[in-house]
Amino acid sequence: MARAVAIARRAAEAPSGMIAAAARERSFAVAVKDDGSHLTETDAEAERVVRGVLREAGYPKGAATIGEEEGEEGGDAPWRWIIDPIDGTHPFSRDIPVYSTLVALENRTTGEVMVGAAHLPGLKETFWAARGGGAFRDGRPIRVSNRTDLEDSMISMGTPYQFRRSGLEHLYRRLFDATKDLRAFGDAFPHMAAARGAIDAVFDPDLSLWDLASSKVIVEEAGGLCLVRETGRGRGHDVLLGAPAIVEQLAGILEF
Repeated sequence: MARAVAIARRAAEAPSGMIAAAARERSFAVAVKDDGSHLTETDAEAERVVRGVLREAGYPKGAATIGEEEGEEGGDAPWRWIIDPIDGTHPFSRDIPVYSTLVALENRTTGEVMVGAAHLPGLKETFWAARGGGAFRDGRPIRVSNRTDLEDSMISMGTPYQFRRSGLEHLYRRLFDATKDLRAFGDAFPHMAAARGAIDAVFDPDLSLWDLASSKVIVEEAGGLCLVRETGRGRGHDVLLGAPAIVEQLAGILEF
């Protein structure tokens, strides 16, 4: 896993300069995909860079690769690289530096994500983890919050559009009533903030596999809980993650 996590970090960081420069210049067109998410030509270019790093590394041998923009390339090994070249394309397109490049390695036999890396080009930070090896931010170990009082917790949630798209509008009011500090940071940025204990929990409805794979292993290796509810609708997954005591309290409120 040490070799795999080094490759994941290198792949996640590879398009960083290009992405950050494109965000500053804002010289690209922005399209809206069928699922309502945003797309720029930089997304596809960044994914090609990440795939190139993984292809050159050639490890694990025979691993498949799946990415948000270019689909899946086959491989006969029980391993699959999962890529989101720009998680948070909408803030990226507005030069708001909370977007990230996500790379994870999944064991297809067990369905468990074994390695995850998240690089934030606008903030020049990298988070990573491997199963059994702990979680790190720029080389320093991180831990989730130890907070237990839900009312005094800082909770981040998905956007109102995510709630409407996934038919979960009734849960919005429950979150509003559960805590005095409810935020909507969006995308993987709050996931990483939860992994390092800055945010106590995150509820993110209607995510794709590449939106959550890296976050799951990083948060869990930071001592947190990550609950994933497969929905069979939209992008397919609702995610609740963060400090164990807070996640456990929110699980009932949010019908996990």
